[in-house]
Amino acid sequence: MATGAAEPKNKTRDADRTREAILKAAQHIFTKKGFVETGVRDITDRAGVNQALVSRYFGGKLKLFEAVLEKVLDVRIVTELDKENFGKLVLANFILSTPGRVNPLPILLGAVADSKARRIALRLLHDRIFVPFSVWFGSEEAETRAARFMIISTGFLTYRDQLPLPPFADEVHPSLRQWLEAEFQAIVED
Repeated sequence: MATGAAEPKNKTRDADRTREAILKAAQHIFTKKGFVETGVRDITDRAGVNQALVSRYFGGKLKLFEAVLEKVLDVRIVTELDKENFGKLVLANFILSTPGRVNPLPILLGAVADSKARRIALRLLHDRIFVPFSVWFGSEEAETRAARFMIISTGFLTYRDQLPLPPFADEVHPSLRQWLEAEFQAIVED
């Protein structure tokens, strides 16, 4: 009897592990290939699971894409930083890789070629990043500040990670780093 009681927990744990394996595989593949070029088979092969499990746990590739973005779009990596040293802290946060943290930018950029994926990306970017970030600023210029931050950070991360130009690669040139820190700090202080 005790064994039968433990079985549902084990099944739940296995289902949770399988779901998490699919999510992690999808994060990796969507980051590398974009939404359009990613096939369900690419994801399930990497996760080591049957293709039918994507539909079972997520309802298909598009819903899996949405679940991936919901997981990786987390405004707290910025809003939990001290405003007094925001410029230095946010740039250090962007430059240093945090183990296990997925950069959502390639996933977002990889959604542009598909209208349904693009709509999901825009909605989640708005709801999970732009709105909470605007609230965090808490002033009448909050949306403008959030937009300024997103423009600068997206540009920096695009040229650092997606199209790495020499001033962005490896060590960020000191004068460029100073400028970015000052710009990010000015957004908070304006």
